[in-house]
Amino acid sequence: MDKSQPFVIPAGVTFQVADDGLIIENAGDVVLHTTFGRTLLRVVSREGDVELHGAIAAGTVVAAGAVRVHGTLAAESVQAGGTVTVTGHAGVASMLSGGDGSFGAGLTAEQVDCGGGLSVQGDLTASTLTSRGDLGVKGDLAARTGEVGGSVSVTGALTTDMLQAAGLVTVGGRSQVGTIRAGDIELQGEPITARGLQARNAIHLGAGKIQIDALIANEVHVDPKTAGRATIIESQNDLGTNAIKGGFRLADYAEMFGDPSGYLRERGLSAPGEGWSTPEASGRAAPPAPVAAPPAESRVTVTPVAPAIVMPPVEPAAAPVEAPVVAVTAPVEPVVEAVTAGDDVPDEIEPEAIEDDNAGAPRAEHPLHGQLVEAVQKIAARYHEGDLPPAVGHLRDLIESRSYDEIRAEITAIWSDLVKFHQKHGLRIQHQVTTTFNTINTLVKKM
Repeated sequence: MDKSQPFVIPAGVTFQVADDGLIIENAGDVVLHTTFGRTLLRVVSREGDVELHGAIAAGTVVAAGAVRVHGTLAAESVQAGGTVTVTGHAGVASMLSGGDGSFGAGLTAEQVDCGGGLSVQGDLTASTLTSRGDLGVKGDLAARTGEVGGSVSVTGALTTDMLQAAGLVTVGGRSQVGTIRAGDIELQGEPITARGLQARNAIHLGAGKIQIDALIANEVHVDPKTAGRATIIESQNDLGTNAIKGGFRLADYAEMFGDPSGYLRERGLSAPGEGWSTPEASGRAAPPAPVAAPPAESRVTVTPVAPAIVMPPVEPAAAPVEAPVVAVTAPVEPVVEAVTAGDDVPDEIEPEAIEDDNAGAPRAEHPLHGQLVEAVQKIAARYHEGDLPPAVGHLRDLIESRSYDEIRAEITAIWSDLVKFHQKHGLRIQHQVTTTFNTINTLVKKM
């Protein structure tokens, strides 16, 4: 006959169960196989690791060592002195780790700061992104700003205002960027739209259409089938046969249009020979958590003096609580400012307009429209009308006007704006707001 697993809470542990969630703090490891159907408001291991199982909705998760989530994660803040590993999708406002980060099904965050490398299977969306090791994304990468101490590999599309890397930046899909500065740059997808590309060594562009203000490197290599416009191309090698318009050397630009220094500075670039720094592989402090991990024997689960907390799975109550929904997954594409580039005067490049075959047509109501309205009303009900975050009001307006395409395009930017609103006012996002927002995201993905 199987013996049921013990439920052990060691002495000296902070363990609070309330209607709005759990608070658990321990000196040693914290291992949870259940959340009792509640939000984890705060989970802290002051000297060990935190290990969570299931679909996790949390406020703050802090560990001196590693944070491991076997499932999905929706949280406001994750801090680890060591590594952070999530097997499913993670949606967090802030993720800081002293070691590597690994995410098995995508990551959406406002801030990501890894003391080591970062690996994401799926899309990575962030406002600010820092990785002191290599960054690998098996999907699309959308980051307003990024600093990487190693190399960057993106199999899908890249969207960024500014990306700096010490090593190689390689992108397999389309690139819509402001500025990239790196050791080497290889952009194989198309189209490529950029204000500026600068490499210490070489830039390689694949066959396809480009619209780039300036390319600066010791060597610039383009496929013979590469076409489009590049106002300035400064390199030490001959480009060979290509179909690129423009392509002024800096000396030619200066002779025809004047000093190019201002043009380069506006695009975050510098002339050859001028010093410019790439991110360091290390140097910043790890997140503020103790770094001394407990000895292996501290993970004892059968004695009341064990310094580790291990909660086995429990059977659901008569009225089971619905598992938390993972945070927003739709990627946000940072805006790359651009104006028309004339044929004679080099200037910023305007991306080609996308024709809308349905322009002027009345907006039809989607079968899921009623569920969207109900969900956004639930979010709005969590705030006083006079204190309604602008992001919620904007989302409500888009839903009421049946602007489904706009909602799909802006859903993550709206979430980001909502997080910033709460951070600015020192408020914690209610769990109901997070889960309902994810309900909207799920509905939008079905449209």
